[in-house]
Amino acid sequence: MKRNIYDLGDGEFAAAIAATAFAICSLEENAGSQYQTKTKRPVIMPAEAAPMRRTSTMNRKTSAEIVTITPAANDKMQKGISRVSRNAENKADAWEKAQIAKIRKRHDELLSALLAWENEKKMMAKQQMERRKSQVELALKRNLQHYKNKLARIDHIAKGARTQAEEKRSYEETTVKEKSNKIRSTRTGPVTCYCF
Repeated sequence: MKRNIYDLGDGEFAAAIAATAFAICSLEENAGSQYQTKTKRPVIMPAEAAPMRRTSTMNRKTSAEIVTITPAANDKMQKGISRVSRNAENKADAWEKAQIAKIRKRHDELLSALLAWENEKKMMAKQQMERRKSQVELALKRNLQHYKNKLARIDHIAKGARTQAEEKRSYEETTVKEKSNKIRSTRTGPVTCYCF
């Protein structure tokens, strides 16, 4: 059976989204560190630090010799360095804008997926509530019909019992009237038997 991502519980779905976001962030950090290691920034030398020491490898002995840099040469170096640094900054700006655009696009896609998930879950919950509501209404109608049937049966039984009671009363009254008429005609009292 194929399992849909929307079938996950709320906690599982949130954990899956968090894991995805973490993986994306770590991939971006790795990609960003690769770009940083590839670009080398030129060293800018201040104008005051004209004399420099450089080791000479011509002799086997290590000796230090002083190299002087003139201010004109220093200006040329700084112009070249500033041109290179501007190009590097432009590339960095372009890379940054591209990465931010990717992040925003991915974020928008994630938000639209979350909105779709939220709407689907709300719709399913509403359908389930409507289904249960109709089931409750159907059960209420059945219960009401059962109640009416029970009342009708009770009324029918009570009516039959009343009729029987009326017939019995009428029979007993008739029997008593007949006995009283017999007593009147024979002029004797009712016979009661005390047989103990």
